[in-house]
This record gives sequence, C-alpha cells and structure tokens, in this order.
Amino acid sequence: MRQQLMYRPEKHISSTTKQGRHMSKALRETLVLAMLLSALALIFSSCSVLGIGAESFSGKTTINWLVRADPQNNPWEYQVVKEFEASHPNIHVQIVISPGSANYDQKNETMSVGFVPADVYSTWGNNSWADNVYRGFAADLTPFINASHFSFEGMDKKLLDQYSVKGHVYAIPFATGGSYIFYNVDMLKKANLPTPPTNWDDPNWNLDTALKYAKALSTPDAPLTQREYGLSDDLWPENATSLLFGGDIFPQSAYKTGVIDSVTANSPEVIQAEQFKQDLIYKYKYMPNPADASVLNGFLSGKVGMTMNGVWGFWSYQSVKFQWAAAPLPTIKTNTNVLFTDPWMMSKNTHHPQESWEFIQWLCSPEHGAKSYMESSGAIPPWSQLIPAWAAKTHKIMPSLSEQQLIELAQGSLAHGQESINHLAISYGQYDSAIGTITSAAFASNKPVPATLDQLQQQLQSTIKQVGPLRPLQ
Repeated sequence: MRQQLMYRPEKHISSTTKQGRHMSKALRETLVLAMLLSALALIFSSCSVLGIGAESFSGKTTINWLVRADPQNNPWEYQVVKEFEASHPNIHVQIVISPGSANYDQKNETMSVGFVPADVYSTWGNNSWADNVYRGFAADLTPFINASHFSFEGMDKKLLDQYSVKGHVYAIPFATGGSYIFYNVDMLKKANLPTPPTNWDDPNWNLDTALKYAKALSTPDAPLTQREYGLSDDLWPENATSLLFGGDIFPQSAYKTGVIDSVTANSPEVIQAEQFKQDLIYKYKYMPNPADASVLNGFLSGKVGMTMNGVWGFWSYQSVKFQWAAAPLPTIKTNTNVLFTDPWMMSKNTHHPQESWEFIQWLCSPEHGAKSYMESSGAIPPWSQLIPAWAAKTHKIMPSLSEQQLIELAQGSLAHGQESINHLAISYGQYDSAIGTITSAAFASNKPVPATLDQLQQQLQSTIKQVGPLRPLQ
C-alpha cells in the first residue's frame, strides 16, 4: 500500500553552503564555538550516542531503539525499557520515535549512515525483513545466539527459519498471528446462526456455509442507514484471498529467496479470488461497496456481521460495544491464511552489539518482553508456553469462546499459515502500490475482473523490471 522510501541527501546543501560564504568572520567564529560546545556537551552526556566510546561518564552505555508513534504500543515501550534498565543498570535504552510507519524506513536509513544508528528496530515501515537483510542493515544474530545459548524452546521452527538466511538468523519474532473471520456475536444470535467452529480442520466450515451465514445476516433492500452486511473480505495483502482459492500472485520461491522474478496475477485461481470479492459487493450485496465502506467504518460500525481480516482485529476491535469473536477462515480450496510475524533486529552498524543483543533477548524473551507485549497489546505470542495466558486474557474480551477454543484457534492459524509476502520479499512496497491502485479502481467501478487482472499482470511485470535484477537471499 505504501511506496518504498529511500534516503536521499538534502537537496538544498549547495544553496546553504553558498549562503555560508557570505557570513561574517565573527559570525563564523561564533558558530564554530557553539558547535564545539554542543559537541562537548554530547560527549560528556553520552559518548555512545556519537559512537565515540562505549561508556558515558554516568557509567552507562546508551543504545537506540527505533519505534513508531503508536498510542497503543508506546506506553508498553517505555515500561519495558524501565524494567530492562532496572535489571541492566549499565545499559540505557534511548527510545527514538518515528512519526509513523511511512517515515520509519527513512529514519532508520538516515540513522544508519550517521553517528547514531538504530541499534534495535523492527519492520514497522515499508521495508520488509528481506529488504533489511539484502541492503545490509540487519546484523547476523547467530553468533550472539550461540554465545548466549538463547533458547527457542516453545517457538515453532518455521517462524525462526523464515527470518534466517542459509542457517543464519537475522531477526527474532516477538509476536505473530494469522488471518481470521471476526464476527458480531449479537448479529449471529439475532439471525439464529450457530457459533462458527474454532477448529481449522472442521469440514463443515467452508465457503458454502460462510455464504449461507452472510445471506442470513444481510439486509440489502433496507435503507442505506439501516442496511446490514453479512460478510466483508478485508484480507491483506491482496494475494491473501487467492491463497484460499489455491493460487497466488507471487511465486513460492519469493517467500524463500526474497526475489519476485515472475507473477501470475491473471491466473485462473487469482481471477476466481478477485471475482469472489467483487461478487460479495455487487452480486450478493453482502459487502459494502468502497464508497459506503468508507462512511460505515466497517466491522466497528456494528452493521457488518463477519469480516475476514488480519490478527490486528484482536486489538483494534476491543473498543466496540457489541459482543464479538473470531473463527478460522472458511475452507474454499484451502484454508491457508496469511501470518504476520513481527521480529526485532539489530543494526549491522551498531556501536554496541553486545548491549543491543542483551536488549533484544529481553524484548523477545517469553519471561519478559514477549510476555508483557502480549499482555499489553493482545497480540498472539510466538511462544507456545504463553498461548494459555493469551487465551485467558482474550477470553475476557470474547467470553463466548472458551480458553481452550481460543488456544485451538491460535494454534490452528499457525499450522495453516503462510507468512505474509510483505515481510519476506525484497521491494514488496513497490508491488503493493501497483496492486492497490489497480484493484481498488476495479472494486469501486465493478470493472470486469479478467481485464483488471490482465492490466495488473502487465503492471507487475513492469515493476519487476523497475526493481531490477536482485541477488537471491538463499
């Protein structure tokens, strides 16, 4: 959805330099003195910020943790730093907040070429994990893992393997979760519909059943202000629905090598998936059209019975005033769902690798950061030993599901999950931008799906050429 952001030097350096030539000698001397005093102040307050030395006069090493402005997570970040520093008195963690996801990569890249790299960071921007490894921003964590004997007991091996290159680990997961059907419990009860299962292998939870539910929940002939919708497909990325139909826009090799060297945007399976989404809007009227959806505010409005969406629904829907719960995606040809696994990484340019590794261990540990992040955000932890605690917390939010059902739901999404292409492909932001532009226009105007996907196929092939040849990660 977002264009790749690359760091560029400031365009006005030459004009600023030209102005500087006209400064008076006295003014230049004053500025030089001020710069020297500022530099001395920084050195005395924290040498590590400048990368001059590991220790400051306070006896602490300062590392930088790059996060994004996020009202939900920022309080947890300050709290976890407080807890870490209490047990690591020789390390100070300086939180650097990017204004938002769109600025995150540029901030990281700017810091990397300067004196204050973002020692610890994540994939909060457009750049994928693969981008960070390919462009040399991410450090190889394997030596630190081996030296510290950091234990991965309780973490599904595939979560770690997907962030590894030829056996070398470049990121450690701290949260995960798949894609689900979130449903309005009150609306289902009103329509006398049974509660959907939490077992991903239930053969009765299929497309036919989901469409029957959608029909019972929809009131397409009601006035717009009173209309209710049965099923909204809000899955992301765009290939998520294609996975359910047994296809994909991208080659399977891209999930391993990071390289998108071919696309199948107009394959029969992708056409079926996109036609299904369009039919939900215009044929069945189970889903609001884009214009109405922007006014309605989707599932949060209480007028959408079911929505297929990502794991973020577990925390973004907590403010609603109706009862809600979650179920597996229905099986169509498959029920493969998109996983979103968030990791922490270390900058390859860090001046303080050991201190940064100590902090990453804390952030990812099931006893510390991963646990408190789960408690604060509601995100599903990547550690099996934390799943019962997550289920107990989530049960309080959606009491219609037992703790055991929630455990079954979370474990099933991992077992049937495929990590999101936006985490594993190099330069994915450029592809996503093209996809969003073309498909959104088609859904807004009910444009024929095959013609739209032919256009998308051509555009994505052009994007492959624009990205240029890439070296496979594996």
